[in-house]
Amino acid sequence: MTVPLISGQFSFRPESELLVWCARTVVTDALEARIRQRVQESIDWGGVLELAGYHGVGPLLYRNLSTLCSDLVPAEPLARLRQKTQACALLNRLLAQELLVLCEAFAARGVPVIPIKGTTLAVSAYGDLTLRDFNDLDLLVPEGSLAEAQAVLLAQGYERKSSYSESREADHKEGPYHVFIKKRTLFRVDLQSVMAQPHFVFQLDRPEFWKRRTPIPLANKTVQGLAPEALLIVLCVHGSKHAWVALKWICDVAELLRAHDHMDWDRVFSMASTWRCRRLVLMGLSLAHRLLDAPLPEAVFARLSADSDVQMFSHLMPSALLADPHVGVNEEQAAAVYFSLKDSLWERWRFGLMLCRDKSPIVTAPPAWFRWRISLPLLALLVYPLHRALRILFPSTIRGAINRWVESSG
Repeated sequence: MTVPLISGQFSFRPESELLVWCARTVVTDALEARIRQRVQESIDWGGVLELAGYHGVGPLLYRNLSTLCSDLVPAEPLARLRQKTQACALLNRLLAQELLVLCEAFAARGVPVIPIKGTTLAVSAYGDLTLRDFNDLDLLVPEGSLAEAQAVLLAQGYERKSSYSESREADHKEGPYHVFIKKRTLFRVDLQSVMAQPHFVFQLDRPEFWKRRTPIPLANKTVQGLAPEALLIVLCVHGSKHAWVALKWICDVAELLRAHDHMDWDRVFSMASTWRCRRLVLMGLSLAHRLLDAPLPEAVFARLSADSDVQMFSHLMPSALLADPHVGVNEEQAAAVYFSLKDSLWERWRFGLMLCRDKSPIVTAPPAWFRWRISLPLLALLVYPLHRALRILFPSTIRGAINRWVESSG
């Protein structure tokens, strides 16, 4: 049983509202009426298309506008949107074909691999390869098999991306990753065993992921993907890592919930608690429900309602959709989100020690919405002299052990 859908108290621009209403595979009659009314009002269509590109929801926007109200949308923006959607669909199909080739090559060499996000997510959550915008293949491989996986890609005509170009790529912030580009193509593959960036680490190479894989049909063949419960956790952790700046990541959670209405919620929260990311999962669920009417069982909705931090953040993200983006949470403030959503006080303040030690901007210039904007800087006043004393009194080996203990909370 699901609870009644609720509307979030977001202060959105009209263009943002239209985008959110169209960023879904299921549109109710009432929502269709609102969409048809909105497109007849004064709309900045250039702004709508720009937002759709930034948030990666162009295919969903085009599908709903062309299906529900093509007679009301100006011809020029609809044509531009159609062209971009067709180009996206073509790339998606090519990437799906390449994924099948690579999976067979990995299997031939005995290298285990699980495609995550991208192609398999489009099929398993959206039910349509062309409805999700993606431009690469993210492959989970065991950490001990990275060298073998790289050899497979090299044999398939890929080459390792140079460290120079990696450092210049501003839109890829996954931390430790191994990026390969296929010569004379648009194909790009990311080999991953961990999700990380400064002050954030989440292991992807987990026994549970490998034991409970699920077959996903793709072009009359099957590939092995993450089980829905594990995929839900990965999606929520990934979105929280980036402060949910892209609507596409919220759509992923919402569509996965729609496609798998018999989710094993006990298993979801058991794994999330073990992996210390329970409140990050709640964050993703809250956004998917508030913005996109994702169905949730009553017991899960009760968990969301009882968490005041999750409720607060669900009104501040994605910041780019808000009428005043400056009041929202941007990705540079993501460390404050991690701090706020730690599963326990112990984990939160151990993480705070790391932020203080590194003189994080969250400590020196905390955002206005941060509840600990006074207490965390006070902790820093104690940590700074202690850190200087440790450098004087203890050798580097002991200091390194202390730092590793602190960082283990990230």
